[in-house]
Amino acid sequence: MSPVLSILIITHNQRDLLRRCFKSVIAQELEIPFEIVISDDRSSDGTDELVRGFQLEFEGKKRNLTCIKYVHCNSDECSPLTVSERCGWNKLTAYNNAEGKYFVNIDADDYLLSTDIYQLQVDALESHPECSMCMQRALILNDGDEIEKGVVEIVNPELSNGRVILPIDIIKEDLRGVNPTYMFRRHPQDDMDTLYGKEYDDTIITYHHLQYGPVIFIDRADYVWVQYPKSISHNMTSDDSTILYGLLPLHHAKLIPAFKYLFLRQGLSDLIHMLKWAAKYPNLSKQYRDYISKKEGFIYKYYTEENHSLFSEIRYNLSRALLLVMKKFNLTGQTWLDLAESFLLA
Repeated sequence: MSPVLSILIITHNQRDLLRRCFKSVIAQELEIPFEIVISDDRSSDGTDELVRGFQLEFEGKKRNLTCIKYVHCNSDECSPLTVSERCGWNKLTAYNNAEGKYFVNIDADDYLLSTDIYQLQVDALESHPECSMCMQRALILNDGDEIEKGVVEIVNPELSNGRVILPIDIIKEDLRGVNPTYMFRRHPQDDMDTLYGKEYDDTIITYHHLQYGPVIFIDRADYVWVQYPKSISHNMTSDDSTILYGLLPLHHAKLIPAFKYLFLRQGLSDLIHMLKWAAKYPNLSKQYRDYISKKEGFIYKYYTEENHSLFSEIRYNLSRALLLVMKKFNLTGQTWLDLAESFLLA
């Protein structure tokens, strides 16, 4: 029996949290065959023993469960420069072991509230073969808080149940939301290793699958997205945040060229903000300085060098002036966007 759905869980030294996550996943009442793939990045806390217990308890006993795969990842192999790259490498390992027609990602520190959300998402995708993904909302919860203190992420309060959202609207209206709330239609022919490698993170996974069609929305908030004081975003300095978020339009345009001009148009204000507030040598943390230094292009070099040449200063200021003119006069055609990109990267 081949799985229709692959549930991918990534973990690293999260034994107790993994137990909670797995309990919510195995509680799903699914009418189709499904598999659970747990990808473990070098855990040393007894995770292997815990997963073997899951296999003994549920394989052959849970209705429609085909198997619980326990696969291993060594994120050190990808020479990660950020926590995001470590997670991306682990997600890639899980994906490469998936066999289902559909798949979902869930981090070991998150969990589900209901027992029917995955079946609802499968049903929605089966009913809408034109759709590449099915999305729900997320319940955002601070670590240690009771579930009653959770806040539903406001992607757009006017989104209605069953609405089919076009890819262009996901990007233009910023409707993407929390990436693990999506169920994806899998495309086994895609070589994610070659395309993305360690950059196979949540955002890129979503944007990649947007290339295949629209998204159907289920107005539920069953995915509990747990926030921690020491999460990736909370560990960034102010300059880390300003520069990395400002550079995202360029980063996404390179990785997902099908939406290049959409990313650049939507990211124009972020790029201008970045160029205004990070004009001098920024207070970047070492990991993000190292991360940026590996990328090619003028703006990446500028933000990692301690002393700027006169030519670099002039080019930097001209880049900002160009973007300001583009924004003021709404010059966002492809020719103008290509010009801006060349100023920043060539």
